[in-house]
Amino acid sequence: MQLSEGLRQTLAGSVAGVAFLGLFFGVQLVWWVSFLAAVFVFGAVLLIVVRKPDADEVVLTGRTTEADVREAGKIMSQAADRLEAAAKRLSEPNGSTIFAMLEHVRSIRAQVMADPEDYRRARRFITSYLDNMVDTVERFAELSEKSRGRHEERLAPLSSKIESFVPALEKIDTACLEHDFVGLEAQIEALAAQMKRG
Repeated sequence: MQLSEGLRQTLAGSVAGVAFLGLFFGVQLVWWVSFLAAVFVFGAVLLIVVRKPDADEVVLTGRTTEADVREAGKIMSQAADRLEAAAKRLSEPNGSTIFAMLEHVRSIRAQVMADPEDYRRARRFITSYLDNMVDTVERFAELSEKSRGRHEERLAPLSSKIESFVPALEKIDTACLEHDFVGLEAQIEALAAQMKRG
């Protein structure tokens, strides 16, 4: 049985309390003997019930912890929501560009959540570049709304720069997918070799 440290301490304290009351009032032992027995019960429960490791202590692969993957999922989910809101504010073709970015971000998130190895491939993007990219898109959407069709000569180069984000996202998405393909191919080859021998 594994419990978080807080629940473990609460359970041990409750059992020790019941033991003290039972010994003091039920068996009618002197209070200090009942107390010592309760302390013993408290310690015994702590020994029996194993502490469940915190998320940042669970190493999924290499140096990647469960907390890392969970935080990455949260960051990417928030980024996807912000991209979707920005895309809805933009007219075509800019809206389609942002929706393409959104699809890649969601795909990368799904792959990272499914396989911690993919987090290692996308970590720098998630922790360093993603937030700046989303900020840039939001500012572009805001300027596009405010300009209301004016300043096209200044918005056009910015639009083409934002379009250049899509291939970069596609590259990260493909790298995660390629890792999954390589893993599956290796697994199938190993299984086929085992079946031949069997």
